[in-house]
Amino acid sequence: MPGVLRVPPLEELDVQEVAVSSAVLKAAAHHYGSQCDRPNKEFMLCRWEEKDPRKCLREGRQVNQCAIDFFRSIRTHCAEPFTAYWTCIDYSSQQELRRCRKQQAAFDSCVLDKLGWVRPDLGDLSKVTKVKTDRPLPENAYHSRPRPEPNPPIEGELKPSPLGSRLFFWSW
Repeated sequence: MPGVLRVPPLEELDVQEVAVSSAVLKAAAHHYGSQCDRPNKEFMLCRWEEKDPRKCLREGRQVNQCAIDFFRSIRTHCAEPFTAYWTCIDYSSQQELRRCRKQQAAFDSCVLDKLGWVRPDLGDLSKVTKVKTDRPLPENAYHSRPRPEPNPPIEGELKPSPLGSRLFFWSW
């Protein structure tokens, strides 16, 4: 039925929350971006193509699960250097990363040694990439309107205006 709005049940919307502060997100951003790149881009592609958040709940759950798994592995393997790093960011004025380079180096080396994750270079995560997806392409992926009808043919003869053009104030 075209006029009926399907609201997903509460069980379908219920996911475990990633309860971390902004300093924790800022400290983990580079590694999180490289580790959870595919689910995040898959979710954003779904949101852009579908224009309906209800159709992207599965992809949203995958993003959430990736974030939870990411922070669990950080807590398991590199809790001390990560805590020192995000605490330094939290206590610096305006959460500046430049004041915490020593803690960042300790965290990056721990992540590299224990998890094998290399910190991405500056700008690597913002490059344009193609996303290979298993989802079928929506019927109208661009949500474009149908092409308008062409202008009807002009009947009769067109004569120039006797008072000149309206596009100019002065016509000399």
